[in-house]
Amino acid sequence: MDSSLHIRLPKELKESFQQAAKDNHKDTSTLVRDWIADYVAEHRKTDEETAADLYVAGFRLQQELGGREQIDKDFVKQLQEFSLTDQKQFTHRILSMYLEHDLTVPAIVQKLHGGFAYSQMFLLGLIGEKPKDSV
Repeated sequence: MDSSLHIRLPKELKESFQQAAKDNHKDTSTLVRDWIADYVAEHRKTDEETAADLYVAGFRLQQELGGREQIDKDFVKQLQEFSLTDQKQFTHRILSMYLEHDLTVPAIVQKLHGGFAYSQMFLLGLIGEKPKDSV
């Protein structure tokens, strides 16, 4: 094991858990590891879901800025270049756009650092059509 997790819980709950595990011939550590792994798997998004969410975030920003016609083409060209050469600068420019317009930054935007494909999906949403699903 690489790491450990310390959990505080009432003494009675700990003792009941240990007894239930023992009665079922289970190791408490294995049970907790399995539950954590299941929880993470259930809540982890696939790359495709993340990319789709980034497209939607880009599209929503487009709408907040007044629609597709209001998106500065030079700004888009800059973003395209940064998505290829400087992911940090790409993310910085996007965050600045939200701040300059006093908009709430969606949590998914933190995933932009994930690389070219994610930044491209955001950029496509920024200049693209409304997603087929709802926005």
